[in-house]
Amino acid sequence: MISKLKLNKLRNRIWIYFVIFTVLLVSLIWLLQTVFFEYNYQKVKGETMNAYADIISNEYTSSGEIREEHVLTLKDSGVSVSLVYSMQGEIGFIYPSSVKYNEDNPYHVAILSVIEEMNVKNLAQYTGEGSFAGSIIVFTAREISTFQGTRYLILSSGASYAQDAVNVLREQLLLVAVVVTSISLFISYLISNSISKPINDMSAVAEKWAKGDDEVVFTSGTYAEMDELANALNKAKVEVNKTGKLQKDLLANVSHDLKTPLTMIKAYAEMIKDISGDNKEKRDKHTKVIIDESDRLTLLVNDILNLSKLQANAEELTVKCFNLSELVETVIYRFDDVMIEKGYTFEKSIEENVFVKGDEQKIEQAVYNLIGNAINYTGEDKTVKVFLTTENGIATLEIIDSGKGIDSEKLETIWEKYYRYSETHKRTVKGTGLGLSIVKAVFDIHELEYGVLSKEGLGTNFFVKFNVIVEGDKNE
Repeated sequence: MISKLKLNKLRNRIWIYFVIFTVLLVSLIWLLQTVFFEYNYQKVKGETMNAYADIISNEYTSSGEIREEHVLTLKDSGVSVSLVYSMQGEIGFIYPSSVKYNEDNPYHVAILSVIEEMNVKNLAQYTGEGSFAGSIIVFTAREISTFQGTRYLILSSGASYAQDAVNVLREQLLLVAVVVTSISLFISYLISNSISKPINDMSAVAEKWAKGDDEVVFTSGTYAEMDELANALNKAKVEVNKTGKLQKDLLANVSHDLKTPLTMIKAYAEMIKDISGDNKEKRDKHTKVIIDESDRLTLLVNDILNLSKLQANAEELTVKCFNLSELVETVIYRFDDVMIEKGYTFEKSIEENVFVKGDEQKIEQAVYNLIGNAINYTGEDKTVKVFLTTENGIATLEIIDSGKGIDSEKLETIWEKYYRYSETHKRTVKGTGLGLSIVKAVFDIHELEYGVLSKEGLGTNFFVKFNVIVEGDKNE
């Protein structure tokens, strides 16, 4: 059983997992939107500036002019355009022409350092960062050769835009993080409770069941898996209760079946000792009773052992191809004494040379039990019908009696251990009450299709179907 403490741990663990997931998700969003935002912003801005730098430099090379529309477009996105030349460590502004070089202007110094770096590295173009008044500036430069000399197209953009956006994002994300975390804590608490509560309820019901309350019912949970578990436990409860009842019936019947022959053996042994010891005729009669009851005990013990082995799959099947027609004829022949002494008749229609695969010894035992059962329950005409026919590769064995039949509601129970149909009959063939249980176990382990058809007043038909083995498959 799951203790309350463990369930609390389960609920807390689920809750903690949700909280951790939320914290990780919010942290990831924070990381992407703040730490990497500035980098991505500068990367995208640099690509845009490079594209425009190529366009403007090509146009200036061909026309000697800078189109104002490009300048205005770039200005709207925070990018400044300058066209300069460098002479003796100074720069002169060609565009905009109104700007004069000032060596005390940090921005002009930064432009000059870009040009010098291009010259040092012998680059035709340049993309990098510089510092202006304590702020980072992204530069993109192109070297343009004209008949008037070398010109430098400088596109620059401050990083303040990105920093302002990051600051706004941080403020918003802080608020979002607080709201999302709060909602997540509440929702995760509800979810953890909804998951653990059905388990807690089911554990309480299981404890009642363990204490002997067979009337408990496992109720469905709030999700499909708990519904499936509840249904499985309810089915298990039914089967366990059924097994317990069968166990009680088994003990009662076994004790009765063992007690009766043991009492008889003891009684007749005492009679031989005290009364018939010197009288051969009486002694032989009493001795025969002892032998018969001993045989009955042996039969009961053997049936119990056989059934236990079959149900536990303790013995491997010896599967081979065998002649089912000959097997059925052999089993019928074993009942010749009953036919002669008790006046029973077999009506049979057995198709010849029907070959099937299976454990021949176990199939023979099952057929023997079915025929013995039919003899015990057949009607006043003392007739048992045995049919073996084939159709479309399927062999069907039918064993039919002419008894009073079985109520349709009780057909499923006839396979249970020690089942006795309420019809009074004179048992012609010795049995232990385990015969049909053994039949069921044999057919189950062979995975055969079998069943019983019965109507009150019209007798009972037990049938089983086999796959017919054709000539070419007999040795497989």
